[in-house]
Amino acid sequence: MTTAAPALSILLATWNCAPQLEDFLRSLAAQDCFDWELLLLDNVSTDGTAEVVQRFQRQQGPARRVVWSSEPDGGIYEAWNRGLGLAQGRYLSFIGADDVFLDSGSLRRIAALTAAGADLITARNAYCARDGRFLRHWGSPWSWRRMRQSMTIAHPGMLVRRDLFERFGFFDATYRICGDYDWFLRLSPELRSVYCSDSILKVVQAGVSHTRISAVYRETFRAQRRHVGAAYGGLCWALNWLKYLRRRLIGLA
Repeated sequence: MTTAAPALSILLATWNCAPQLEDFLRSLAAQDCFDWELLLLDNVSTDGTAEVVQRFQRQQGPARRVVWSSEPDGGIYEAWNRGLGLAQGRYLSFIGADDVFLDSGSLRRIAALTAAGADLITARNAYCARDGRFLRHWGSPWSWRRMRQSMTIAHPGMLVRRDLFERFGFFDATYRICGDYDWFLRLSPELRSVYCSDSILKVVQAGVSHTRISAVYRETFRAQRRHVGAAYGGLCWALNWLKYLRRRLIGLA
């Protein structure tokens, strides 16, 4: 007897972040949506991450597919690419190990939108500072035209049809920060999308995409040069720096 494939595959890359991972797993276990599998893609952690995962696997039992894959990798995009080969769900959700669901209904609310059969289901997230201070709710509907300038969608927690990776390829693992932005720029402007105005995750602005701004904009320009041309990319590079400085002035970065 074969088991039906889950609706959602949650892909989460880890490396020596056992306390944060435990918080995420606790928030996942509290969800009132159960049609998911979890792929934990680890870079040979040595801090007890494996034990955290084993406890979670025991708690979930055989009813839930929780895959633990631990092997050396060159960064988050290599890890996610490994997960793409393991995923069985119709939709994929890429989540950071230090993110948590906002409430017990978060996953159910965005999963309900898969009924429309859209290619992308975007949402908002609640972004907080390291000290827990709330900064803003952020994340826009999908628009390839707006994406040419900068990342305008909240990637953590959004849902992507798995077959898009068959059509447009896997992530370019030579990126360290903006491989997802490069991938989104490959997509067709005509993709079908749905937007959830609710915030799904609490995201702490402590990762490299929020702290290494020069590297972020350097990789953003690399992706723009590849997909929309160097001249347009250079203009966007300048505009993105101006936007960032404005956010710093008003305390949102």
